[in-house]
Amino acid sequence: MTSCLIVFHLAWKKEYHALYVTGGDAALAASQYDVAIKLYSTALDLDPDTDSVFTNRCKAKLGKMLWDEALVDSQKVPYSGS
Repeated sequence: MTSCLIVFHLAWKKEYHALYVTGGDAALAASQYDVAIKLYSTALDLDPDTDSVFTNRCKAKLGKMLWDEALVDSQKVPYSGS
């Protein structure tokens, strides 16, 4: 029973993470930066190892001219060198 709950919990987290990211992407595209930041932050609470979400939240923070906060997010994304 416990393993079934763990599997369900992981599936739930993955599904909701995707919904928050999709919503954040739509908000970012519409220049709704406050909404995008909130949605991306929630997605990161569910899965903090998502580089693209940090990148997009950084873009939303740049749109709001939150330079220092954007810099912090940008530093969480590994540099690929290409």
